[in-house]
Amino acid sequence: MNAKTALVKALLDGRVLNVKNCFETIGLTNIAREIPRCVEDVFHVDVSRTDRTGTNRYGQCVNWVDYRLNKTDYNKEGIRKMRDYLAENWSPPKPDPPSSVVQTKLL
Repeated sequence: MNAKTALVKALLDGRVLNVKNCFETIGLTNIAREIPRCVEDVFHVDVSRTDRTGTNRYGQCVNWVDYRLNKTDYNKEGIRKMRDYLAENWSPPKPDPPSSVVQTKLL
């Protein structure tokens, strides 16, 4: 499964994505670039953006954006295209090898 397929699946599952969780779960480091390029332009859907603010562990102000695919009439045809794309390209992720195999390869 490639990153575009994982991004489409996450949005169709109703997940709210931001820079941190997208990097941890999908591996994309620039979601602000990938959402328009891989999803909005290709499938003609509108992904909503919610500006968020908070403080980090040092008390400094931080800003980020949450991305969500809204299930609206405007997005209806694009969501159908996304489901078709997912049906063609999605495969379950491969399980991690047992730790003994990893240790053997390192030696």
